[in-house]
Amino acid sequence: MTNGNKTEQKNKLATKWLFTKNKSCSCTMPGVWRAVSFCDGCAVIFHSPLGCAHVATLMDLGAQYRIIGDHQNENIDAVPLISSNLQEKDSIFGGVEKLRGCIAHVMKTWQPKCLLIATSCVAGVIGDDVEQEAEDAEAEYGIPVLCVPYGGFLGGEYSDGYFQTVRLIMDRFIQSQPKVPGRVLLFGDQMGPCGQYAREVKRLLAYFELDVKWQFPGYVPFAEWSELSTASLLIPLNYAGQTQGGLEKTAAAWAERFGTPSIRDVYPVGWQNTCAWLRKIAEFVKDEAKGETVIRQEEERLKEYVKTILPVTQNKKSVLGIGRGPRWYNPAETLNTMQRMQMELSAVILYDKLTDEERDAVIAAVEDWKKSVKLPDIPLIADGNYTDCLEQADVLLTTDELPDNPVKQFFIPMVPLAGTDGELIVMRTIYRLLCRYGNKGGIAYA
Repeated sequence: MTNGNKTEQKNKLATKWLFTKNKSCSCTMPGVWRAVSFCDGCAVIFHSPLGCAHVATLMDLGAQYRIIGDHQNENIDAVPLISSNLQEKDSIFGGVEKLRGCIAHVMKTWQPKCLLIATSCVAGVIGDDVEQEAEDAEAEYGIPVLCVPYGGFLGGEYSDGYFQTVRLIMDRFIQSQPKVPGRVLLFGDQMGPCGQYAREVKRLLAYFELDVKWQFPGYVPFAEWSELSTASLLIPLNYAGQTQGGLEKTAAAWAERFGTPSIRDVYPVGWQNTCAWLRKIAEFVKDEAKGETVIRQEEERLKEYVKTILPVTQNKKSVLGIGRGPRWYNPAETLNTMQRMQMELSAVILYDKLTDEERDAVIAAVEDWKKSVKLPDIPLIADGNYTDCLEQADVLLTTDELPDNPVKQFFIPMVPLAGTDGELIVMRTIYRLLCRYGNKGGIAYA
C-alpha cells in the first residue's frame, strides 16, 4: 500500500452500516399474526414447524422491549398463537391430520370466537389444502375460520400477510353504517395504542373534540369489528415517502368502500408536516381558526422548551451524516430541528452506502432546504474524507453509528417520531447528549 493510500484509509472512518431493503425479511405468517395479535376473541394457528411461531414471538418481544424503553405499559394481552408443529415425516405424508388436531386443541383450550390460519413454506410445498380444512372447521365448530394460504415466503413477505388479513376481515365482517360524529379510527400499527405515534395523534385530535375509539388492525376486540365502519374519520398512521405502500392502498380502499372520510396526503411527522396535518384536521371539523390556535399553542410549547436549552445548544458546531435514502428519511426535518436549537451546521456528509440515485435525491433535498431558509453554502462531503470535519464538531446527528468516532453522536430514529412531542423528544435527547461529561465520544438514541 502506498503512502497516499495509507493516508486516504486513515481519513476514512469506519462505519457501522445498517442496510435497509424495500422488502421485509420476514414471511407472510407474522403479518397474519400482527393483524389480529391483540384482538380479544381471536386465535391464530401457524400450519408450520414450531420454529415459525418462535419467530413471531421474537418479533413481539422486540416490540415489547421498545414499549418498555419508551416508559409505557402494554395493557392488553396477546391472543393465542399455536403452531401445528409440522415435522419431517409430515413433509412426506402431509400435515392435514396435524392441522385438524391443532384446531381441535385450540377450540377445546381457548374457545375463540374467530380463528385464523396462516400457512408456512412447508405447508405450501407439500400441498396441504388448508382452505378446505378451514371451511370444514367453520362448519364443525360454528365460528368464522379465515385462512391466509400464502405458504410463508412462497406467497410474499410480512406486509402481504398483514394486509391480506385486513382485506379478509373487511370482506367478511364489515358493512357500511351510519357514522358517529367525532369517532375516529386509527389505521395501522406503529407500536400500537401505547406507541408514541398513536399517543401523540390522540392528544392532538383531542383539541378538536375528536375521540379515537379504535386502532385497527391488531387492537380491536373481535366483538367490535362490525362497528368499525361507524367511525366518522379514518387516520392512517403512515409516513411521507411511503404513501404507495400497502397501508395507504388499504386505507384508501376502506375510505371508498365504507364512505369514511380520511386524511391520507399528509402525516404529523416533523414539525412542518404536523402543522399541515393539524390544518387538515381543522378543515375536516370546519373550524380553521381552531387549527391555527392549536398550532400557535404547540409552537409556544416548542419555543418555551428551546429557551431552557439554548445556553447549551446555541452555536454548537454540528454535522449531519446521512446514510438513508429518501424513502426512509427526510433530512429537512433534522435540519429544521438543528436550526430551531440555533446550532451551527458546519457540514453535511453522505455515507457511501447510499446508491447513486439515493445520493442525488438526498443532495437535492438538502439544497432545497438551504434555499428555503436562505442559508449560505454549507459543505457537502460525499467522498468519505470527513475525519477533520468531525474532529472540529461538537455533535454528529447521524443515520448510522460510527464506531470509534471522535464526536458525540445522536442516532436519528429509524422510525420517525410524531407531532410536537416527537420534536421535543429529539431536542431533549440532543441537549442531554451535549450535557454529558467530556467533550467527545458517546452516542444517544431518542
